[in-house]
Amino acid sequence: MSIYFTDPAVQSAIISSVGNVLAAVIAAICAAVIGYQISGRRRLQENLNLAIGDIAYLLEVEKIHCQMQVEHHGTSMKNTVRKRVTEAGELWSGKFTPGRSAARAANISAAS
Repeated sequence: MSIYFTDPAVQSAIISSVGNVLAAVIAAICAAVIGYQISGRRRLQENLNLAIGDIAYLLEVEKIHCQMQVEHHGTSMKNTVRKRVTEAGELWSGKFTPGRSAARAANISAAS
């Protein structure tokens, strides 16, 4: 049994089947790319939530430490320490103050 590739019906069937396979492959590739982007965004969102929580925690640690210093030494030295850290090359944007961190965390929780 031989296939007559010169027959228009056979050529039409081959073209149609190749088109169907190609369409399925393109759809699978698009689904994989979109799924990867969604999972990447989800990981970034989880990391952002953790970072905001860590910042809030560290600001609370700073607050309690400063209160303890005031009780024992009469001054907190918070601004002096922050100035030294800035002089060491680290910068703080101020976007994650305790109130702003709590508001951002609430907004993120409400959005997800």
